[in-house]
Amino acid sequence: MTSMKTYDHKTIYYHWISAALILGLWFIGQNIDSFSKGDPRVIVRSIHITLGIILAVIFALRLKWKAQGGVKLPQATPGMLGKLAIGVHHLLYLLLGLTIVVGIAAVWIRGDNIFNLFHIPPFDPTDVQLREEVVDIHEFLANSLLVLAAGHALMAIWHHKIMKDGVLKRMLPKLK
Repeated sequence: MTSMKTYDHKTIYYHWISAALILGLWFIGQNIDSFSKGDPRVIVRSIHITLGIILAVIFALRLKWKAQGGVKLPQATPGMLGKLAIGVHHLLYLLLGLTIVVGIAAVWIRGDNIFNLFHIPPFDPTDVQLREEVVDIHEFLANSLLVLAAGHALMAIWHHKIMKDGVLKRMLPKLK
């Protein structure tokens, strides 16, 4: 049932750059504490924060483009499976937005030293529990996002290899 029409270049770009940033951010986030305290950890955390800000900007641009100019393709799968796929896409967007917002809150609540260039003061330096809870929520959301994104990727591969219906090709950049 899938149309062989593809998404536009911006939609495809935003999708893949988001995927790469999410994977990179998750990997960095999982490994920040393995770096020595001091400059090594400050630099890795600063990279994580910087990439998170870039992801937030890409996400905002993606939402704007989706609302105003992105190609809208017909549903790839009919019936309940199609509705489930739409629900998963909405959940991916929701989890991504929440992960970004809670990540920004974690930086503000925890306070951070950014590349030893400037310091974001903590919201309440004495409230260690709040800091830990917000970081834990950010980690939970990021892990949930990654699990759902992995399922999304596996379904795209399933469509490509088993169903052979062109769903994956709709989001692949055109190669010359």
